[in-house]
Amino acid sequence: MFASMGFGASLFFFSFSHRFWLSMLLVMPAGFCMILQMASSNTLIQTMVPDELRGRVMAVYSMMFMGMAPFGALLSGAIAQHVGAPLTVRLGGIVSLAGGAVFALRWPGMRGEARRLILAQSLAGGDPPEEMTGQAVALDPNEPAGTSKN
Repeated sequence: MFASMGFGASLFFFSFSHRFWLSMLLVMPAGFCMILQMASSNTLIQTMVPDELRGRVMAVYSMMFMGMAPFGALLSGAIAQHVGAPLTVRLGGIVSLAGGAVFALRWPGMRGEARRLILAQSLAGGDPPEEMTGQAVALDPNEPAGTSKN
C-alpha cells in the first residue's frame, strides 16, 4: 500500500514539473516505488500459493500484468490526446493513490488470511512456524496450538 501510494504521489507531483532536474528527482521515487510494489506483490503471491498451483497462478498473474499494459497505454494515449499529457499523468497518480488507499482500508481484514496462508506454506515446506511467529500456531481450529503433526 505504501509503494502504491508513493508511486501515485510521485507521479502526481511529477505532472506539475516543468524543469528537467526536478522531473528527474521526482521520477526516481516513482521508479523505486513501482519496483517495490511489483516485487512485493510477486513475493506475496509466491509465498501464499501452494506449491502445486504456483506455476499456474504466476502464469495468470504475468499474463494479466503484461497483457493489460497495452490496453492501459492505449487508454492513457487516448486520454492524453484529449486533455494533455500532464493531466493524464496526474490522473494516473490519483488513481494509484486511490488504489493504495483502498488496499490500506481493506488490509486489516485480509491480514489474518494472508498470515494463515503463509504459515500453511511454511509448514508444508518443513520450516518450523516459530521462526516466523515466535509462537506455536495450529492451522486446524480444532487442534490446540503447538500440537501440529508436521
